[in-house]
Amino acid sequence: MLDPDFLRRLERLAIVARKSLKGVGQGERRSKRHGGSVEFSDYRRYSPGDDTRRIDWYAYARLEQMFLKLYVEEQDLCVHVLLDQSKSMETGRPPKLPFARQLAVALAYVALSAGDRVSLRVVRGGQAGRPFGPLRGRHGLSRLLRHLGEDSAAAGQTSLTRSIQSFLARSPSPGVVLLISDLLDPAGVSAPLERLRYSGYEPHVLHVIAPDEAEPEVGEDVELEDVETGELATVSLDQPAVRAYRAAFAAFQEEVSSHCRRHGIGYAVARTDVPVDELVLGALRQSELLR
Repeated sequence: MLDPDFLRRLERLAIVARKSLKGVGQGERRSKRHGGSVEFSDYRRYSPGDDTRRIDWYAYARLEQMFLKLYVEEQDLCVHVLLDQSKSMETGRPPKLPFARQLAVALAYVALSAGDRVSLRVVRGGQAGRPFGPLRGRHGLSRLLRHLGEDSAAAGQTSLTRSIQSFLARSPSPGVVLLISDLLDPAGVSAPLERLRYSGYEPHVLHVIAPDEAEPEVGEDVELEDVETGELATVSLDQPAVRAYRAAFAAFQEEVSSHCRRHGIGYAVARTDVPVDELVLGALRQSELLR
């Protein structure tokens, strides 16, 4: 899915967390808080496979539940990738979904190479699927690729509100959320992004746009079918109509980007006519998402 030379260049990058986020295990990132390696930081529930030496047995005696003690230098970053695979993502020239999947793999590999924990959820039909992961380490890339190969179908209508609710219902670990989507939700995107932000996550939006949906050409009258609802509409692609559509699409894009700027949410346009390596090593590296 990605060129080996491109992967090697990704290993030099890292996802940027603009605010202090609590991790769930030993990581390679330095905590933004000061302190020694034995400075207590937080608790988390015990999971099978964890080091039993870190269990707080006093807490177990009081609560009859096992918790692990976390320390400052045991903080790492959790990166949650939400990949939109609703039916609208199948459209576009070049098509949006293969591009979005490549972008998801590239950003996941950046996080894996930096020692972060990565979880992937496929979003479609108003649901965020069961989490795949968390993965950690570069060897997790092969597992991620196999999973995406087994779950490649697009289906359902775009509903970011329901999808984010489904994501939050599983109480995922605090961290960075990378939403890779065309954002074509009739209900809008502001409310679900704010829900993420107020729930303690740091959202970044990768807005996937195909050139033909942003800048359609003048043509004959056509009958269009909504790929998600099946609704039909007859459209005259004359010059005034195309000009009005382009203006409306540009206004939609500006509305989303302005909302993100005002509320400290990361935002970047991911056009499908720009190679993924150029997007990641160029625009995203210059943005607040990667360093």
